[in-house]
Amino acid sequence: MLLDAGFEMKTRVSVIVLNWNGRRWLKDCLSSILNQRLDYEFEVLLVDNGSTDGSAGYAKRNFPQVKVVELGRNYGFAEGNNRGAKFACGEYLVFVNMDTKAEDGWLANLVKAADEHPEYQILCSIQVPSQERNRIRTLNAFGDAMPSPYESELAITDSIFASGACFLIRRKWLEKLGYLFDPFYFCSAEDIELSLRTILLGGRIGYVRDSRIYHYVGGANFPSAKMAYLSERNLLLTYYKLLAPKNFAKIFFVRIVYLAIRFGTRRRQLLNTFSMVKGVLGFFLSFYNYEAYRKDFAKTKKRNDEYIFQRLLYRRVFEKTIIKKLFHKFWK
Repeated sequence: MLLDAGFEMKTRVSVIVLNWNGRRWLKDCLSSILNQRLDYEFEVLLVDNGSTDGSAGYAKRNFPQVKVVELGRNYGFAEGNNRGAKFACGEYLVFVNMDTKAEDGWLANLVKAADEHPEYQILCSIQVPSQERNRIRTLNAFGDAMPSPYESELAITDSIFASGACFLIRRKWLEKLGYLFDPFYFCSAEDIELSLRTILLGGRIGYVRDSRIYHYVGGANFPSAKMAYLSERNLLLTYYKLLAPKNFAKIFFVRIVYLAIRFGTRRRQLLNTFSMVKGVLGFFLSFYNYEAYRKDFAKTKKRNDEYIFQRLLYRRVFEKTIIKKLFHKFWK
């Protein structure tokens, strides 16, 4: 039974782990979370997305402190997390992938940053090994998410992208947004959509230097071709529903150029490239569902699209080339 939206808060922090056939990851993941130390109790929820490997039973037997929520079928990453949030009681909702292992102090440092910096609506942990030395994740000039090659010495580093693998969101902000992830996406790019919605509505996203978690990546073992299809479709839908028409046209053009480059340079990944092309077709079959939403969203924006474009990251190889100058000119 889903909890009513008006329930009384019983804890400040809820850690939500979405699981799908991830039994082999749960020992490290849940143990490392339960070993975290806060000055008050926090709850841990394992939200099982219809696993068939005995994950839910394993968690119940070995981690009685964890609240196991069985959804009955696989709703995907987006809707699975949406449903998990409805069972959580916390003021802070912390979403964590199942294929992770938290370092000591991970949760305390993340919560402390949220307490001391109310100007951030979403705060993310540093995922090792891909983000060693506080290399945050952000969006690049092709519209994709990527780890930044630049190191930061700041305690909290701003970004325009919050990785869905590990982040804290304030419940009040989630209520303002209206929803966490778009359920139509199923999986992939749902965190980009959440991030851009947050930024364009005036929110801030930051990465907390001292909150670190190991991310093994690929724990769900989702077929790469299917993921490539969903990634491209959902990415285009995100920019379509959130940006002004002329600015979406720019992103769409850049994505087509990117696909052409992939086709010519990644011969060993032709299957995934073809799946991405299918994703473009999938976009054309579904974009009309967002016509009303994009018009309503445009009326609520606190920042313009150029705020996003000015913060897109260029790979280092572009730094001193004409390519970067062309991109800058293009985005203006």
